[in-house]
Amino acid sequence: MEAYQNRWQAVALLLPTVIAVGAFFYWPLVRAVQLSRQKTIGFGARTIEYGWQHFTMLATSPDFQYAVGASFAYAISVVVISMVLGLLVSFLIYRIKTYQSAYLVAAIFTYALSFAVTATLWKTLFNPSVGIFTEALRNALSIIGIHLNLDYTTNASWAWIFAVSAGVWKLIGYNVIFMVAALGNIPETINETMQLDGVGILRKLVFVYVPMISPTLAFLAIINTANSFFLTYPIIEVLQGGPSNTLNILIYDIYTTFSDGLTGRASAKSIVLFVIVGGLTAIQLWISDKFAHYGGA
Repeated sequence: MEAYQNRWQAVALLLPTVIAVGAFFYWPLVRAVQLSRQKTIGFGARTIEYGWQHFTMLATSPDFQYAVGASFAYAISVVVISMVLGLLVSFLIYRIKTYQSAYLVAAIFTYALSFAVTATLWKTLFNPSVGIFTEALRNALSIIGIHLNLDYTTNASWAWIFAVSAGVWKLIGYNVIFMVAALGNIPETINETMQLDGVGILRKLVFVYVPMISPTLAFLAIINTANSFFLTYPIIEVLQGGPSNTLNILIYDIYTTFSDGLTGRASAKSIVLFVIVGGLTAIQLWISDKFAHYGGA
């Protein structure tokens, strides 16, 4: 009788989670698949069955292929730079013993801001006319006789710098939280041994600390990849796809397609994005299982 009660107690405890996951994840996924097989006619007045033609059209669309490539380029840039800088900042904080908490709070402050706030802040700093960062860089370059177009609305390269730097700045704080915690779990005996052996700072970081915190790095790589594909939309929206749509990454492309009333096509694009991120996550998990150090013999 006690086992029967425990089983139903477990079901009762799991039920809210099951309902929430089903309502906010699986059901929208099912609806997206259904909508991707339909074509909207008359600005949403009615729909007709369209089969898998949206997917075959996307497979041969140069614009969609560019959006996929731009999404990968943006994600790789943001993930690699944010993790490398996050690791360096975390290592410096880990080595500091005085006011370490103050430095940690300052480093993770960026994570407290939403992507929308980050986008607004970057729009102000990078304003072509009165932006603080833009004006300072323009004055510094003019001293050495270099004059560049620092307008993210007309210069595609500067628009990419705008978007990537904003994404990196936003994700560094999140990375530092986990990296500092992982470094703090390294046994002090290892640090003492390296100090006695005279191991240099760079060799400590690359050959000792990085392998020992590799599970945390693998986790962050997965989370950062998903964030760079999904959550950075406000940053890209500020740019409106960038000059000549050079920053028309998938998440923004899906938004504009929905805005045009092409629900079926946009749903098909969202399915493709879901498959891409899911596939990348599976690959990253497989790589982490192969190469991440989880302790033991």
